[in-house]
Amino acid sequence: MNKIPIIRKGSYKDYLNNSIGGGFILGLLFFLISLPTNSVINSMWIGLSLWVGVIILFIGVGFTSEEYFKRKQKIKKLYSDKYAFLDKNAFILHQDLYFEGIYKDYHFRVLPMTERQERKKDIEYVIIEAFYTFDNGQIDSEKEKNLSGDYFLGQLHFANHCVGFVPKDWELPNFKENFDGLIGILKREKLMPFSKLEWEEIFGKKLKEEEIKEEKSRTKQILKIGKLDLKYVKPKNKVSR
Repeated sequence: MNKIPIIRKGSYKDYLNNSIGGGFILGLLFFLISLPTNSVINSMWIGLSLWVGVIILFIGVGFTSEEYFKRKQKIKKLYSDKYAFLDKNAFILHQDLYFEGIYKDYHFRVLPMTERQERKKDIEYVIIEAFYTFDNGQIDSEKEKNLSGDYFLGQLHFANHCVGFVPKDWELPNFKENFDGLIGILKREKLMPFSKLEWEEIFGKKLKEEEIKEEKSRTKQILKIGKLDLKYVKPKNKVSR
């Protein structure tokens, strides 16, 4: 299987930006709180120390833990025998930790997922996706809606020329059976193979724009001073598996 870097390219920027913004707010807050009982210079040192401390905490602890140690463990699991079938069929492991490849002319994606559990072992499963097009090349959202439902493979969701599902054998998925079973359903419904590039051009860009628009609706500006633009993005509502 192809090798990927443990640390994602440019991933430190997210931690650095968040630490600078969050540290500045905390530093400013403690500067103002300490002013009544300290001199301006001492208050500035308190605020500055807290700001630097937050940056060190984010980069030294958060970044190192999440982007090196935890990511290293995840990558090790993706190289295990559990995903040997994908390796044998020349699937590519992306640096964002999902698999992608062609199987019997259909373009598949396999997304390993982790559902955090409080005081329990985390639940690890996969989402399988495949791209398709109608034999007449048209868009038929009504048919996709009617096709979505419970199948022998799991709960299949059809939309935007992409079908996705969590396999019923999610703990230790048999990828060959799941892939062959899904291809059988697609062929029965006369849904033909669709390349990833074509899908991105027709649907991917539109969905990305909608995602950016939706994220903007959850974004609140906290502070803007010159080039310093601090924002808070409200988390999405949690969706159960």
